[in-house]
Parts: sequence; structure tokens; C-alpha cells
Amino acid sequence: MNKQKIKIDIVSDINCPWCYIGEQRLKKAMDAVENTYDFDISFKAFELNASVPENGWTRKEYFLKNYGESILPKLGEMDKQMTSNGAEEGIEFNFTPDMRVNNTFNGHRLIWLAGECGVQEAVANALFKSYFTDNKNMNDTDILKAIGVENGIPAERLEGFFEGDEGRKEVREMESFAQAAGITGVPAFIINDQYLVNGAQPSEAFLNAFKQIAPALQEIKSEGGSCDIDAGC
Repeated sequence: MNKQKIKIDIVSDINCPWCYIGEQRLKKAMDAVENTYDFDISFKAFELNASVPENGWTRKEYFLKNYGESILPKLGEMDKQMTSNGAEEGIEFNFTPDMRVNNTFNGHRLIWLAGECGVQEAVANALFKSYFTDNKNMNDTDILKAIGVENGIPAERLEGFFEGDEGRKEVREMESFAQAAGITGVPAFIINDQYLVNGAQPSEAFLNAFKQIAPALQEIKSEGGSCDIDAGC
């Protein structure tokens, strides 16, 4: 019996730690049922703060601008808890005082190009790790090019890519789709173009969603005639 296919669009942003955790939890759930379902995974762009300047903000500047001074005393405990959550999923978060929040538009263009080249999941995961573990600048196009090549994008496809317009319209269209769908936070997981799962849900929640959305087909034994693709009628 052929495995059923489940299509999942992952709406996320590169500088969102919960997106990294959510994607890993989803992967764990998919691995647990790989003999039951085939998965078609696609990453969709979402910028949590498109106004981040080209050279980025320090994390302190970012939180101050977006949440006010009251959040600053809480950052240490927030980072500690996020680091613990990540460790449970095999993620090494490395929040440092000089870590910056980058503009992610070019990163999303790279993820789009990776999809065109059939290596989107590998590139997206490499971007998460490069930012959250290695503290690399996700708006440095030389770094982005290196990540792309290391994860399967042909080098010639990246020649002049960031200097041109390729991928710009596509990223904007994805962002407009998310807005029209009412998505205001990430991660968000759109399953089979119909069902929305919000947030970095535990793996068990994804497993339950799979069962509800695409229940396994049960064969009813009968003596009725049939045509077989190998043996004929």
C-alpha cells in the first residue's frame, strides 16, 4: 500500500528561536511515522520585524524597541529557559551579549532559492544553526552564499544572486499570503493547505494532527474481483 502524502508549509523567520525548536519537533514527529506517511515540506517566509536595518540591532536594542524597558531585566531568564528548551531538541543556543538581530530578507531569498534547487530543508536548518549557535550575521551575503553552496545550491546560481532581484517578488508574495491568512506569529504550520497549527507544538501534537488529518487507510477484506497493476485483471 502506498504511503499517504502530507504537505506541510512551515511559516517561519530565521531569527525566531521558537521556529528552530518547532521545526525540530516537527522533524521528530515525521521521523516517528516515516513508514506511514510521505511528507512534502516547504518553508515560507515571514519577517517578524522587517524594519530591522541592514546592519541589524543588538538584542538589547531589539527588545527595547519592540517590548519596552520592562522586558530587559527578564532577558537573562528568558535566554536560560530558551537554551533549556532547545537542548531538549538537540539545539545549542548561544545567546551572547554581542549577538545581533539581523534583517532576514536576504536569508529568506536564499531559502526560496534553495527550494528551487531541491535543498531547502538543509539550507534552512543551516541558517538556524549559523545564527543561533555560531552567531553569524544572517544579512552578510558572503556568509549566506557560503551556507548555500555548502548545502547544495550550485555556486553558479549564487553568482550575482543577492545583487539582483531574483527571489524578491517571491518572498514578498509569501509574506503577503501569511498576512492574508491571518498569521501574526511564527512558527505556523499549514498542513494540506487547510489546517493551521500555531506555535512550536510538542512532537506528540504533530503526531495527533497527522492521525486526524490523514488517517491510515484500513483494508476491508473481500472476494470481489479487481485489476492488479502487475497481474492484470
